[in-house]
Amino acid sequence: MMSFGIAVKALDVAGGAQLAGPAAPWTVAGQTIVTLGDPIEPHPPAPPHTVTPRMVEGSGWFTVDGVPVCRQGHLASCGHATTGRDWWTLPE
Repeated sequence: MMSFGIAVKALDVAGGAQLAGPAAPWTVAGQTIVTLGDPIEPHPPAPPHTVTPRMVEGSGWFTVDGVPVCRQGHLASCGHATTGRDWWTLPE
């Protein structure tokens, strides 16, 4: 079974920086963890003033208040996969 790093705000990206979501006070390395539906900073190639991308994949078993947590490789609505912390991992 492969494991992938948990994604956190400000330290990880999915094309653009991971932005704040509702998962506080759940943190890793002092940053809020990324959960399903969290926004991502708009980034190229999308034109300005488009819909803010959001995380559309999350863990099927690791949740915060019932919301799936995102890990390295999970996709955002823009099609980019997020990065993750290499020392706190979640199995597939």
